[in-house]
Amino acid sequence: MSADLDLLIARFRWPIAATRWWAMQELAALLLSPETQEEVSKQLLAELARCRLEAETVELICIFWMAANQGYKPPSDLVSALTHPSLLAALLLRDIKLDLRKGPSPPLEMAPDDFDVPARFRDMHGMDIPRIYFTRLTQLERDTGLPFVRQCAFEWSRTEGAYPRAPLQGDLDYFVRPLGDGATGGFASRTMLRMLTAYQRTLDVARVFWGAPERFLLPLVVEALPFDPTLAFLRPTRPSWLPNLGEKVTADAAISVEGFIRSMSDSLSATQPGAVLLALVSPTCVNSHEIVELSIVRWRQWGSTAIDASQLGARFHDRQERWDYGVCNAPIWGLKTSVPAHTLEDVLDHETNAAPMAAVYGFSRIGYLQRDLYPSRLYYPVTTGRGQLAVEPTDGELRISAAQGPMAMASYWNAGWSPAHPNGMSGLCGTALVQTSDSRQAQSEPPPDGHFYLWRTTRLKRSNNYEPFVLDEPVYGVVRP
Repeated sequence: MSADLDLLIARFRWPIAATRWWAMQELAALLLSPETQEEVSKQLLAELARCRLEAETVELICIFWMAANQGYKPPSDLVSALTHPSLLAALLLRDIKLDLRKGPSPPLEMAPDDFDVPARFRDMHGMDIPRIYFTRLTQLERDTGLPFVRQCAFEWSRTEGAYPRAPLQGDLDYFVRPLGDGATGGFASRTMLRMLTAYQRTLDVARVFWGAPERFLLPLVVEALPFDPTLAFLRPTRPSWLPNLGEKVTADAAISVEGFIRSMSDSLSATQPGAVLLALVSPTCVNSHEIVELSIVRWRQWGSTAIDASQLGARFHDRQERWDYGVCNAPIWGLKTSVPAHTLEDVLDHETNAAPMAAVYGFSRIGYLQRDLYPSRLYYPVTTGRGQLAVEPTDGELRISAAQGPMAMASYWNAGWSPAHPNGMSGLCGTALVQTSDSRQAQSEPPPDGHFYLWRTTRLKRSNNYEPFVLDEPVYGVVRP
């Protein structure tokens, strides 16, 4: 086991976000196994003692947290193994009934008056590091008049020598450069970990020196989590009912896509009688010259108004981008996420007298290791005339429940291996939302006269291996069951 475990922990240190998340899940699963529990726990505690950054410490504690939420009892010496405690580490440990009383290491101190913010610190936001952290600090500075940005830059500078032999952890451009200009990816390099560490320590400075209450800081500090707790246990599993993907799925636009949808619906019905697909989005073809993505959403319609698929699709896409269907709300901490409910009038497309049965919602929290799922991979049901829906992890998937009980399941899988992708799409993974029971319609609403699937294909192309990908106009269509 030792060599395999060493290899898995090495994967856990990779700067590739999806690989790190997967490795955390695998290590948590090994903690749950009686055969491997002792060896894995010992190795992870040794890794904790070797941590050089608070963000590294949080990632390791997250492994124990994931296992503890599945019945594992953390070792008694977990807290004593920490060499870089933080407010976020304390929150995770508190959730698994452990008390962290250690202070930050090295001790907190205010940025000197003569400290100048390095230009590199400002430039890396939006490139090596998501801009959200700099945005938060700027807002805090504007609202309070306190030097949050300068303090964070000071903390970031203090960790400059954390990894003197490999501060950049390899050349991440190796993955992005082949895609040409305008590419992005899900990375979590040492530069990112240094920023997350500086962000956490800055909030701790606000608590210790500036008197900021913990209840004010917690919603901010959880933004440095590697995952959204609701999505932490989501395992990449391709549904057994999903037909093979590939170039043929979208080769002949309407004809081939309609055939795929009908074949998929038949396969789902045979595998799960009574289940209905509400939404699916996935790359269908990924190669060095072309990436094709297919999204499918089920709608209900009243009357028989003719549908212009392109116009309906454009309106639907625009509403989702504006978060018109609401924002998924989650508590500061916890496994459950709430999906808002609507009136029929809220979600009705008046030109077609139809309403979507699933949509991409806005989000209030995101894990930096789960960026491939955003902004357009997570579909949840659209319900009307009922209360909020609850989203919770269940057996590697997401269970969506109404007040009457479970109504849908969401799953995800990897559709192509690459940490990088063009800016015109989310990561190279797919998701599916399947209705398992009917909980969408209030009794006061008239039953729909019919249903249809609105599909969209997005195609990015280039003529050689060095040009950037160019996004074609999306193609829309409608398929009636």
